[in-house]
Amino acid sequence: MSSVQLYFKIIKTQIKAQLEYQTNAILGFVNQFIVIFFEFIAVWSLLDRFGGIDGWTLGEVFLTYGIVNFSFSMAEVTMRGFESNMASLIRNGDYDRYLLRPRNTIMQISAFSFQFIRLGRAFQSVLVLAVGIYLNLHVFDWQTVFLLMFTLIGGILLYLSLYILIGIMSFRFLQNTEFMSIFIQGSVSTMQYPKTIFPKWIQNLFTYILPVTAITYYPLATIFSKTTGIQYIAGYLSPVVLLYFVRHCCFTISSGGETIYFKWELA
Repeated sequence: MSSVQLYFKIIKTQIKAQLEYQTNAILGFVNQFIVIFFEFIAVWSLLDRFGGIDGWTLGEVFLTYGIVNFSFSMAEVTMRGFESNMASLIRNGDYDRYLLRPRNTIMQISAFSFQFIRLGRAFQSVLVLAVGIYLNLHVFDWQTVFLLMFTLIGGILLYLSLYILIGIMSFRFLQNTEFMSIFIQGSVSTMQYPKTIFPKWIQNLFTYILPVTAITYYPLATIFSKTTGIQYIAGYLSPVVLLYFVRHCCFTISSGGETIYFKWELA
């Protein structure tokens, strides 16, 4: 059985086990959906009242909101275990079992930490993204469709890498990775709006330190023709930055120095 087949088989087993407690699983799913839904309603009400924000229409902000939340929720569904379980696995010595098995350790942590309730947020983000695409169909051609797909893939890779980075940090800071979680959640809440409405230091933070604008502002500013010249070209190239970020922020850190703990090879 291949690693991919095993991965989905473990997830299927996890879902079956969690659905044994149907009331808890369903209420958890609904809770995740409703919490994010009311946050979205607040954004909708604000923009509907004022007709837009800093030159961005309601439909355009829908797409911004949808992209960043879709990217984050897909990563959260698959990789949340690196944040919630990694420290306890190391502290209790259970992580050694993962190393002894002839399978990729990232796959194991991801699959065994899968939570059905997290699909609630993912489902809501898919709906918002679909509405955002529908409201902006008039600007889409093959070129912009490709850029949007490239942006979504880059966004998912960005948040996947951040969760893995939290797992890597757990080997050194067993009790102090919460600040990274706050950083990640803050990037989602902030960058679901156009970056230009924020002070320069926030724009720089989420451009040069944590490059979330590479999956929100720059690609969408290019799609909606809100930039020209170098910034317009940057909209097509910005998702490439995330590939570099993934490579050097996670893979280099985890494969060098004293903390060679993750098996990156596919078994």
